Amino acid sequence: MKDNRIVINASEEELHFREQEKKKIEELRATAAKEANEGYSDAHKNHCFRCGTHSLVEVDHKGIKIDICVNDGCGAVHLDPGEMEKILKGERGVFGKVKNSVFSVFK
Repeated sequence: MKDNRIVINASEEELHFREQEKKKIEELRATAAKEANEGYSDAHKNHCFRCGTHSLVEVDHKGIKIDICVNDGCGAVHLDPGEMEKILKGERGVFGKVKNSVFSVFK
């Protein structure tokens, strides 16, 4: 009877260590993914998403930082989430219609 208890305890102990190892591996993978994302962001800072060149310039418009590509032939405008709504907020006429039509697509 004693031998069976030892086998059961050894099995439970092994299971415990496997779970601990699994958690550690998941933590290491999460850390590696975070570092990779940060590294990618740093390496591609100020790169235009449209043409891929290192040509973004930050312009302040009504207190909002807008990224504009100054590469000849591109001129893409990059807005962070919520910036377009802030720019168009309170605008009437054409800008209000543009805002309504653009945001109606995402509803």
